[in-house]
Amino acid sequence: MRVPLEIEQPLWRELIAQLKQRGRGDRESGAFLLGPADSDMVTRFICYDDLDPHALQEGIINFNGNGFVPLWKTCSEEQLKVQADVHTHPGEWTGQSGVDQANPMILQAGHIALIVPAYAQLEQQMLEGVGAYEYLGSKRWKTFPHAAAIIKFKAKEHGIFRKFFQSLIDRFDRKKWFWGGRSAAAAEKF
Repeated sequence: MRVPLEIEQPLWRELIAQLKQRGRGDRESGAFLLGPADSDMVTRFICYDDLDPHALQEGIINFNGNGFVPLWKTCSEEQLKVQADVHTHPGEWTGQSGVDQANPMILQAGHIALIVPAYAQLEQQMLEGVGAYEYLGSKRWKTFPHAAAIIKFKAKEHGIFRKFFQSLIDRFDRKKWFWGGRSAAAAEKF
């Protein structure tokens, strides 16, 4: 199974807010989730209508292939890759439609597709209730029982404390500290 993607909660909230605003409660909206080419971290997103201004006009996603040109340019310039795509559905149903199944946004095995319910209009939409799918190739998909099986929130790092304790560790020769200032050779006599 594929390693789960990671996204920070503030970025997820910003994504949901953008999908909510762009969908206006009456149409689908979507985005590509991007991250460093050498990791499974999502560090930014680009909404479909920023790449193709007409992508949302029909009420459902109708993404023109020309929109991939600025997407690939961004990925190339910033050394990013598309980690997943996300789009909204009306109501609570987050299954894949026949159109979703037949038209993966990225036609590559291992690509992840997420579906957010209720046009992203729900308050505090986190991962619960989000549909999650992995493209297997040849128009076949794997369905995950819940989105948290394939995408998780990155644990908060307490950077200040981590740096402080690491600096303390770096200041001391661990063997001398452990053995009360004795040299490693003297410590071996015990």
